[in-house]
Amino acid sequence: MTERLIYLDIAALVILVISLISQLTRRMTKGAANQFFLLLISISLLSCGLEIWADILDNLEIADFTLRRFAHSVQMIVYNMTTPCFLMYVMSLTSIWHKIRRHKLLWVVLALPFAADISLLISNIFTGIVVDYPDGIYTIMPAAFATYAAAGFYIILALCYVIFYRKLFSLPKIICLMCQIPLAGIAGIIIPLLPDICVTAFTGSVGILLIAVLIQRPEENVDSFTGLRKFSAYAEDMKKYFMTGNPVSLVMVNISNFETIQNIVDYDQTNDLLKNVGRIITTANKASKAHGQVYYLDRGRFRLVINSFYRDSMEKTAELINTELKKSIKINQFDLNLIAYVCTARCPEDIRDLKSLMAFGVEFNTKLPYNGEVMHADNDSVRKVMSLLTGMDRIIDNAFANHGFHVYYQPIYSIEEKRFVSAEALLRLIDEKEGFVSPEIFIPAAEKSGAIHKIGEFVLEEVCKFIGSEEFRRLGISYIEVNLSVSQCMQHGLSEKILGIMNKYGVSPEQINLEITETAASYDQSVMTENLTDLSKAGIAFSLDDYGTGYSNMYRIAALPLKIVKLDKTFVNNQSSKMWTILQNTVKMIKDLNMEIVVEGIETKDMVKKFSELHCDFIQGYYYSKPIPQDEFVKFVTERNSAAASV
Repeated sequence: MTERLIYLDIAALVILVISLISQLTRRMTKGAANQFFLLLISISLLSCGLEIWADILDNLEIADFTLRRFAHSVQMIVYNMTTPCFLMYVMSLTSIWHKIRRHKLLWVVLALPFAADISLLISNIFTGIVVDYPDGIYTIMPAAFATYAAAGFYIILALCYVIFYRKLFSLPKIICLMCQIPLAGIAGIIIPLLPDICVTAFTGSVGILLIAVLIQRPEENVDSFTGLRKFSAYAEDMKKYFMTGNPVSLVMVNISNFETIQNIVDYDQTNDLLKNVGRIITTANKASKAHGQVYYLDRGRFRLVINSFYRDSMEKTAELINTELKKSIKINQFDLNLIAYVCTARCPEDIRDLKSLMAFGVEFNTKLPYNGEVMHADNDSVRKVMSLLTGMDRIIDNAFANHGFHVYYQPIYSIEEKRFVSAEALLRLIDEKEGFVSPEIFIPAAEKSGAIHKIGEFVLEEVCKFIGSEEFRRLGISYIEVNLSVSQCMQHGLSEKILGIMNKYGVSPEQINLEITETAASYDQSVMTENLTDLSKAGIAFSLDDYGTGYSNMYRIAALPLKIVKLDKTFVNNQSSKMWTILQNTVKMIKDLNMEIVVEGIETKDMVKKFSELHCDFIQGYYYSKPIPQDEFVKFVTERNSAAASV
């Protein structure tokens, strides 16, 4: 008798044990894909052990052939479970279970080859029709090819599945899964030709090793600090759910004051906070038996995704999370109170696609008022905000196509001259479907999409057209202020574009004042500096808008070619003695820099009096006028300045 060679089995055993330990130590035990992969390793490990046992019985030439047939039959039964398990693993990578579970006939078709295969192998114990010992020699019988065909059926089906859903797999994953065919083919060829070399366990272990290395990579999916799945995994999983039509429920948690807290505590304490929030969400997930997957995205944003089997647990889970996040969290010596927005949504019922989900998820906490309650995506007010956030690109395009953008003007009053001497141009968007859309929503969206440059040119063109008109000359207005975004300031060739539009309408430099925000002023960009310098050399003056809303770099402000500083309305709204002291010193500092001061947000006569006594230069606010269309602005300034002149 030829001795059965088991050294490849021993190598396979080592590979499989290492793969199993790796999977467990990396805590890759949750989720259908991880669980099926663990099952695949476990079955392969058991099969490998049984093959070694059966081969040892052959090498020892045990006289009981029934025992030896039994050993090989059991090993083959276990081994032939690996291919259906591999198919289930591949299917779990695409989250397709919601479709498959409804098709009972499909399950019958999938189960029949396996049932026939197992029945054949069980009968082999008594009949020897698969493997037997004629003349005492281990021999693979013709019926064995039926078991190979069954195994091949599941592997080929898995690979067809990969090809059909190839958009849901990255290229490395496709290559890795495709490699399972040649590996199975090698085993299928060698076994009949060289039956004494035990190769099935080894080729199977190599396939598992490839999957472990190329697909089962927690570093790509797990956040190292929180232990939760990261943004890339969330985006990939949600992409699969939308593409396959898998209905899931989401609990979205955005910590609105996360950046503020981050500025208070140190790096380690920030990570402790994130871990605590992660534990709260994970505990609620377990308590409500939602069986969801928890993700940490970034900047204090968490997500819990609940699959279709447990969707009804969404509301209970969200309430548990919201209740716990209202409590203060103790991190070392700090008691931190979170402003946590918790919002639920059903996909695709409430949110139809990945792009809409991402757009809404990033900003819903900045656009919705906080009331401490769980918000729901199917609520009318939330749906309104969602419609705006997820459809802003379309709304902006429609505004350009259908004249939805309008330039309004808010008059600016000179305290010294006692008349209106300038105005700020403000853009308004009125959509046919959504009505008035706040600049706080469409401006950030335009900056992200790049449409802000086209919008900026539109505003400047409209303003210059107005300044170049005869009615503007009759008004006696000195200049119009036009806002520049950060994106515009950092655009190559900005100065040439602005000067070109001004020349087109015969607008002189002193008739335009460009506003940049305090945020823009804090940037130290060579392109921005170059643009501002060129425009300043051309005679255009600049205003610093929203002064007092950020952390100003005073050196940077002193270095910029600023003519006017606009005090933000936070100075107006906070009239404590400390704030008034700060305000007095701020005004003195700005005056010492030979800059003029505009006070924004003035709504009462008392405030006008206070800031006049503080020797500010200009007043802007609802006390005089809200932003109004051009024709109303012309009428307003004409009447008010005429009345002031007659006094």
